[in-house]
Amino acid sequence: LYMKKLFLLTTVILFTACQTATAPSEPKMSDEDIISSLKEKAVKLQDAILTQNLEEFNKHVDENIPFITGDSNLSKFYVMNSERFDIEQKAKWGTFELYDIDVSLVNSNTAVLTFYAKGDYTVGESDVIDYSTRASSVWVSTVNGWKIMHSNWAPLEGGTGIPK
Repeated sequence: LYMKKLFLLTTVILFTACQTATAPSEPKMSDEDIISSLKEKAVKLQDAILTQNLEEFNKHVDENIPFITGDSNLSKFYVMNSERFDIEQKAKWGTFELYDIDVSLVNSNTAVLTFYAKGDYTVGESDVIDYSTRASSVWVSTVNGWKIMHSNWAPLEGGTGIPK
């Protein structure tokens, strides 16, 4: 009788554990909703970087996944993190806009975004410099939502990137 009760208790515990482990925490989003959300996240992340809004920036990165980026001045890749917010920016932005954002869902956990950016900035007392680039980013689905892991920016044909 003791073994029967122990077996029954073990079965209930295992069944409960399996149910909890496999139960989805949120309803599955449609591909259209994921695409729309990622486009919005890309814009919000870039706005957070330009305005140095660390709270908003942290919503789009995962501390366990390095966010590697390459700027439109074609310098070496680097890790974009909160420490970068302490570095004084050379460019003072007038306008900045992401446009023609295309989202390719590689699978249910990975998406590649390609897009363009335009705007203008000044450096010191310089004249206004027109900014025009093409870019891409890779986002991954985590337990905390979609997070960026990589981006790459380059001057659009005939365009200008940021200063070195």
